[in-house]
Parts: sequence; structure tokens; C-alpha cells
Amino acid sequence: MNTHEKQIQRRKHHEKEQTVPVRAFADAGRRHADRLRQLCFLYGSYQQHRSPPPRPPPPPASPGSNSTAASTASDSAAPAATKQYVIGIAEAQANDEVTTRRAYLEDFIAPTYNVKFIFSETLKDDAATKTFIENCIDSGADAIIDMKSASGQMAQLCMDNGLVYTINGNYTQHPELLTTDYTNFAGCIGANNAQIGSLFGDWLEENASEDGSEGFLISTSLAAQGNTQHVEITRAILEGLQQKYGITYTKSIDDLIASSETTNVENDKNILITLYPGSPNKDTWLPGISTLLQTGNYKMFLSSGQTYNQSATVVDEVEKSFGINIKVASVGALGTTLETAFNTKDSSGNSSVDLVAIKAVSTQTAAMFAATYNALVSGAECRACRGEDGLPVYFTFNFIPITSAEQLTEMSGWDAKETGNWIANKDFVDQMLVTVNPDVTSDDINAIMQSLSYEKIKEMMG
Repeated sequence: MNTHEKQIQRRKHHEKEQTVPVRAFADAGRRHADRLRQLCFLYGSYQQHRSPPPRPPPPPASPGSNSTAASTASDSAAPAATKQYVIGIAEAQANDEVTTRRAYLEDFIAPTYNVKFIFSETLKDDAATKTFIENCIDSGADAIIDMKSASGQMAQLCMDNGLVYTINGNYTQHPELLTTDYTNFAGCIGANNAQIGSLFGDWLEENASEDGSEGFLISTSLAAQGNTQHVEITRAILEGLQQKYGITYTKSIDDLIASSETTNVENDKNILITLYPGSPNKDTWLPGISTLLQTGNYKMFLSSGQTYNQSATVVDEVEKSFGINIKVASVGALGTTLETAFNTKDSSGNSSVDLVAIKAVSTQTAAMFAATYNALVSGAECRACRGEDGLPVYFTFNFIPITSAEQLTEMSGWDAKETGNWIANKDFVDQMLVTVNPDVTSDDINAIMQSLSYEKIKEMMG
């Protein structure tokens, strides 16, 4: 079975593949004005974060070095970067993950590997992403890492202008990235969906009641807009409830996820399950979720995105008012917001969150950088970016479940942007780069990423 077949098989629960309609773009006058405005923003960001001149390559590792990448590299065999590359980062959100990623790229990757980054503002739609990419082209960028509008349209725009294109996502929503020969496409980097699904499913199995009488409120975040992470976590929650209670839903899970309106999920067990879509960054999100929580009908609040910081106060107020304990499960990133959430106690003495599934942001970002950099140096069709079947690869990362303040204390200082104590340090990144490890393959990179468990990272961090 080839890599493509395995990818399709792993996603066989998807009944339909959808393509994203191309949005209508603004008229020429407004587009010109937008580009002028963003060019000013980009130029300022570009100048502010100029990297130092190229540094000489490091000497070969001495015998017994702990760096696997260095010990397997050969100066004569390894391809070398021919210039200082400029990479645009298209962001969809504004939260701890985004600020940590920017610090990692600016403070560590840029000076270590002699690259420059251009960062977008929070992009609201495909038109905004297209304008950002066009402005990056005008600013001399060599590549785009797209966290927002992953699609064939953006891949084509980049290919037409000689830019490498890498995305955060997978091929389910955008199969054209597999079926069309985009020679500039470096691959997808996304969550290990089976692992994150298992994580939420296992937590529900252990923490939900036997009859489902507590009521489940699910924040689907940007799932309706096609955000891959939000889609897969919402799917995992709905499938977890389905398996635990033997539920049959009236509508398909795909249709439920695609809804952009608050939806009571009809099911044959009459269990109260409500989907609430929308970005937690929008002013309307908190009032809407508060109204639902204040009914007192929900004792389980699950979220496909990071929401615990916005909802903590209202959850505590509802718990006090009704004398109940609302269990909260969410996604997040290491940082002060997460520390506050686990160390803040509600009126019953419980932490304000019960489960947070976190990404190690530096490792996810390192994989995106490695795929992009390898494509820039050796071409996107090199074996570090393609599978044995010649198709682009889905590079995956695991989530780490955190369920207590004590566990979080053990992780103190990991991916700390204040100190630069990154999980994905130079040794970690080097082993994925063709400039250091010329024999590295896409399978090698996926094996490196899949080896990262909580225990493994704890060992790495000493």
C-alpha cells in the first residue's frame, strides 16, 4: 500500500471531500489601496526584524557528539543554502500559540539559520491571504507558510511567482494539493488526527457520565470555515460521544461540523449536545457562549480551540449560581495563560480546566520550517518533501494531554519565549534539514515528529 493510499485509508471516516469555493475578490481600486497599506506594514516588519549577515557553517561534530544530525552529515554531500531566504507566515488567529511561534521564528530560527520572516496580521478570509501573499511577492519573499487559507489557489499563486508553498493542514479539505502537480508545494504539517481523536475520546470515556445527562456544549471554533485542527477535534468529540452512548445522529458529522450556526445535535438518545461555532477572538463569541452556559444545562464544556482563558469567569459564575461543577476540556499552548488556568481554582476548589491538549509549538513550527527550507535548498520534489510514491507528504505532530497543575509544573520552562528554552533546539531541527543531514527523507522526518511523547520531551529537556 503506497503512502497516498495509507493517507486516504486513515481518513476513511470522511464521507465526502469538499473543495473550498473561491471567494470573490475586491475591485481593483480597493485591492490597490489594501496592498499599499499592507506593504507599509510588511516593510516595517521586514526592516525591524532584519537578521544578521550570514554566519559560517558550524564545524563537523566531533566523535561522540549527541547530535545525530551532525554525526550523519557530510560537508561535501550536504547541499548548501545559496542565499538568505525570506519566508512569509500567514496567520489565522491571535493567541498564545501564535505569539510563541513568532518568538521561536524571530528569536531562534532566523539568527540560527540566517533566514528572515514576514508576519501577517490576523487574516480573516482567503482574500486577505491572497493579498498578503502578493505583498510578500512584492517584498522579495521566497516561500509562504500558510496557516489560514491552505488551498490549490494559493499554491498556484506561489508557483506562478516562484515561491515555495507549505501549509498547516491536511489533504482532506484540499485534495487538489495531492492531485495537481504543484512543483513548489513542500507538503502539509498537521495534527496526528488519530492521536488527538483518541486523546479526547479517552478523556470523555473516563469523565462523562454513564447516561449523558449532564449536557455537552462544544465550541467548534473555526471548523465551519475549514480550520483542519478544529474540524478534527470537533469530529473526535462527536465520535467519542457517539461511541460512548451508542448515539445515532440525525445529520452526518460532516454536516454538523460545517454548520455556521448554533446547533442542537438531534440524536436518538435525546442527549443534549450543542455546537457553538465562531472564533473566540470575535467580540460576539463570549456573550453567545455565556448565554448558553447560564442556562445551567451544561456540565461538560469542550472546545476545539483555545477558549478557557475567555470562558473561565462565566464558567465559575455559573458553577456558583447552580451549585454544579462544569468540566472543561480544550486545546492550548504552553505559556502563562495555561499556567493561570490550571492554578486558578473555582468555587469548588477545582482547576478552571480539566484537560488541555497542547501542541509543542516549537516542534510543530520546526517541522514547517524544515519542509520549507528543504524545498528552498533542494527543490520541493526532493525526497525530504515527497514520499516514495512521489506525492507530497503529510507531516504530523502529536498533542500532549495535561490534566493537572502538578503535571504542568513539571513542564515549566518548556518552549518559554522569555528564556528561549525551546523544545525544538538546534540539534532537533538540524536532523530534519538536508543542509546538515543530506540523506534525510520524509519518512525520517515523520519518525522524528512521531517519537515526541510527553516522556520523550521530558527526557530531552533534562
